Amino acid sequence: MKRLILLFSLVLMLSSISAISDLGTFKQGEVIELRQTCDNCTFVNLTSVSYPNSTLGKYDVVMTKQGVDYNYTFSSTTVIGDHLYNVCGDKDGILVCETIAFNVTPSGSEDNTGFYILIIFLVYAIAFIGFFGKSEWIAMFGGMAMMFLGVYIVNYGIIIYRDVFTVALSYFTIGLGAFFSLFTGLEIIKNNYN
Repeated sequence: MKRLILLFSLVLMLSSISAISDLGTFKQGEVIELRQTCDNCTFVNLTSVSYPNSTLGKYDVVMTKQGVDYNYTFSSTTVIGDHLYNVCGDKDGILVCETIAFNVTPSGSEDNTGFYILIIFLVYAIAFIGFFGKSEWIAMFGGMAMMFLGVYIVNYGIIIYRDVFTVALSYFTIGLGAFFSLFTGLEIIKNNYN
C-alpha cells in the first residue's frame, strides 16, 4: 500500500512539473515579451509574476491579442534567477490558468557552468605555467587572457552569478594578469636590449 501511495505521489509530482511551460532565458535588465497562445480565447490576462527572491508581483492586466497569440511587454527583469508568470484566459468559455517559466541571467545565456570553469582553469593554468616556467611569451599571453577574462566577468558575471564574489574574482584576475604581463614584458625588454 505504501508503494502504491508513493508511486501515485510521484506521478502527480511529475505531471505537475511537466505542466509548466518555459519561455526561455533572457538578459538581466532586458525588456521581454511574455507570451501565451490560445486559439479560442476572447481574452488572456497576466495575473502575477513570481520572482526568484520569493516576492509576488500582482498585475491583473489584459494581454494584447494578435491572432491567437497574446503578449505583454515586461520590463521588470532586474532580479537574476527563475521567474514564473501566471496567465488566465477563457478557453472554450471556461476560465483556465497556466504557469509559464522564464530565466534571467546576467548575460542572457543558459547555464554552462562546466564550460566557464574550464575556461577559467585554462586561462589561469596558461598564465601560471608561463610565469613560473620562465616562458615570458606564454606568461604575457596568459596575463592578457586573464585581464580579458576579468573584464568579461565584471561585465557579465559567471553564468547566473553576478555578486560581490564575482566582482572580487574579476578584479583579482585583472590585477594578476596585469602583473604577469607587465613583469614578463619588462623581462623580455631587458633580455633583448641588454
